[in-house]
Amino acid sequence: MKKLQLLTASLAALALASCGIIKEHALENAEPNLPAFGQDLSFFSQYNTKVLILGEGDSLVAVSPKYQGRVLTSTFAGVSGASLGWINHELLADNKIGLQTYQAGGEDRFSIGPEGGDFSVFFPQGAVFSSENWRAPAAFSLEPWKLLASSKTQAKFETEADFENAAGVRFKVRAEREITVLNRAQVSEILGIEIPQAVKVVAFQSFNKLTNTGNSKWTEKTGLLNIGVQSCFNANKKVRVFIPYKAGEVSKLGEIVRDTISESSASGDGRLVIDPSYISFNVDGKNMSGIGVSGKRSEGIALSFDATNSVLTVILYIKPSDSKKAYLRNSWRAGVSRFDGDAVSVYNNGPLARTSVIADPFYEISTYSPALELDAGKSQFHIQRTFHFGGSEYDLGLISYKLTGISIGELRGER
Repeated sequence: MKKLQLLTASLAALALASCGIIKEHALENAEPNLPAFGQDLSFFSQYNTKVLILGEGDSLVAVSPKYQGRVLTSTFAGVSGASLGWINHELLADNKIGLQTYQAGGEDRFSIGPEGGDFSVFFPQGAVFSSENWRAPAAFSLEPWKLLASSKTQAKFETEADFENAAGVRFKVRAEREITVLNRAQVSEILGIEIPQAVKVVAFQSFNKLTNTGNSKWTEKTGLLNIGVQSCFNANKKVRVFIPYKAGEVSKLGEIVRDTISESSASGDGRLVIDPSYISFNVDGKNMSGIGVSGKRSEGIALSFDATNSVLTVILYIKPSDSKKAYLRNSWRAGVSRFDGDAVSVYNNGPLARTSVIADPFYEISTYSPALELDAGKSQFHIQRTFHFGGSEYDLGLISYKLTGISIGELRGER
């Protein structure tokens, strides 16, 4: 495919795993209006963040080989339109490298796990599980990925990695990802609904693949890996995330939702609402909090609605048909089952409990593959699709209702 020109363009455990880092500021920067896409392009150029611009017309996606082939941001309204992804501008401007580039933000980043447990790939063998010892594997945090090929609407990336888990077991892998921008007709076909002409759309798919390039099979005894996709967006007091879930008895399907950060008060002050068919979670950037939903409960879809900027975001993730598949836990805490992890999680960045530290207002939606028990030479993939819609509340509510049965009133937090 034709190559496009490159445009030069401690903390809680979950905070370290997320797209950003808690930072103290003299003044709070919580402007609810989104920056312009063109402003972010100028920023990338100024600080030597090389990006590919994919897409057609006003639907544009910025992808970075330097930052592991991640989608940094996108827009459905051209250069002057809103930039829809959250980016850690301070970190990129400082040109810091190493573990912190894992938290550079962006709408779609390849992540690898597990983070916690006896077989964590984020801690050296024998190390205490603390923020000081936390290290993301270099291939997924520090090193640029090779751009294999690109076209007007697609880019392919690849890297090779060699690392150990906390048990001292070495893994050799090849990671690949393919970013594809979807046009309006493809969006309508995938979602199975008609998109009103007045609604602006930008959408893309990430195909993420992991191959065991070592000489032996990954097993429960040696530790398993998984693939995740982490997606960061701008938070404000009028943003809520919705996760439809499978109803059923706790004895058969497990708890509906779990608080993923100890003492996060995720359920306090109306932040978390459990409806008979969906979970609603307030992501205002004011409180460090998080929730997770298991593979048995997940329906393979999550939504967020930004009432301030009239943006509806839909995330689809491909789940295996076998509901009994094991998911790896990311928790650092001991005594939890390492095969009872989340299929989707939501993180709301904010100050740690009982402090007055001001933090960057963003939230993150992450999706995960099941545990990968791969023979030598074998591969597995994880697909995530991200759709952004901009328009009137009526039209956005119509899209949400057709997809999930969630009305505009519910999107606004009205019950």
